[in-house]
Amino acid sequence: MRLTCQKELRKSLGLVVLFIGTAMVPTVSYAQFGSLKGLAKKAKEKAQKTVGNSTESISGVTEGVSSATRGTAPWPMQSSNPVYNGKSTEKFLLGIAEESDESLVELRDQMYARFKANAKLAKAGDMNTMDENQNFTRFYYAIFNIVNCNVFNVSVSGDKIDASDAHYLITSNKGGGIGYFVMDKGGKFQFVTQKDDGAFLNGEELATAKQAAARMRKLQILTKGLNEMYQNAGEDCDRGLRMMNEYCGLYADAVEKACANNTPENIERKPRPAAGKMHAQLKAQALQVAKAEDPDVVDVIITSAAWDVKMKGLVPLLRNVYGYYVVKDAQGLMCLSRAWTEDYLGNGKYGKMRPGGVGVGSPFYIK
Repeated sequence: MRLTCQKELRKSLGLVVLFIGTAMVPTVSYAQFGSLKGLAKKAKEKAQKTVGNSTESISGVTEGVSSATRGTAPWPMQSSNPVYNGKSTEKFLLGIAEESDESLVELRDQMYARFKANAKLAKAGDMNTMDENQNFTRFYYAIFNIVNCNVFNVSVSGDKIDASDAHYLITSNKGGGIGYFVMDKGGKFQFVTQKDDGAFLNGEELATAKQAAARMRKLQILTKGLNEMYQNAGEDCDRGLRMMNEYCGLYADAVEKACANNTPENIERKPRPAAGKMHAQLKAQALQVAKAEDPDVVDVIITSAAWDVKMKGLVPLLRNVYGYYVVKDAQGLMCLSRAWTEDYLGNGKYGKMRPGGVGVGSPFYIK
């Protein structure tokens, strides 16, 4: 059974997936609402009533609304790729925490009013309104993509929330595609790793988490009453967008509480990862590479038993070994998942070892 109100969701909210990537701009999906896909055809059908072999125009559907009386369209509805004060839609939404509540309420109300007026005109057969309402759709799908990773890759069944397919986009100040969750642990929201181990965020990580919570608060304003607006316009609202306002507030609340509870005592320390067969042979070289990339590295652990050779057809392209950078901060020793790479030069020879990329796991402290 799908939960649809904040009170019920608060009772069952066990796992929150965050979008807190400062450098990542999601690709906007310009999918359309189901109600818009066939709207042009339906508008023509609704604009006429068939009476025997004749047709009768519908009168009064616009209720005094006309293209001339609507004024200027709000900026997101003026183009399929709108720009606001030199910012694209995505940049505007990523920086929305800096916008005032009043300006967002004003923009939202203008867009809702314009959409409803356009819907009335479309039902009366005015096809010139279609582009604007499709631009409205694109804008709200851009919002959808901004919050998608922490809101919509979550399914609710009974009192369980499943986020197993969600993305992990909090980036560490050590770089890389690592991630964290927020989880209700023992009645207290706190940051955890992808393995649900208690974590501690500091510096850029914590600042970015706070920024994400502020962004979601603003997005909640911009999406307030979206479903009711669609109903008033006589259209159907996409399920994901329909629930966006409720989820934004819930997730902002969870992140804010996790920030308040963010203390070193939450750290769950793991045993030091076991070294693989390649560790002794490559450690000195791998440590030199690691220190050149990150001066905070104090050690490395190579967990590979052999080189992982990547082929291009029948010819080697490169080879990797995998393991961890070990860095030290005020909380102790932390492992960061990393790879080391050597490019194939031909004639059975490989080039100088270089940093080979970042693993997908969250960082973790060791005992």
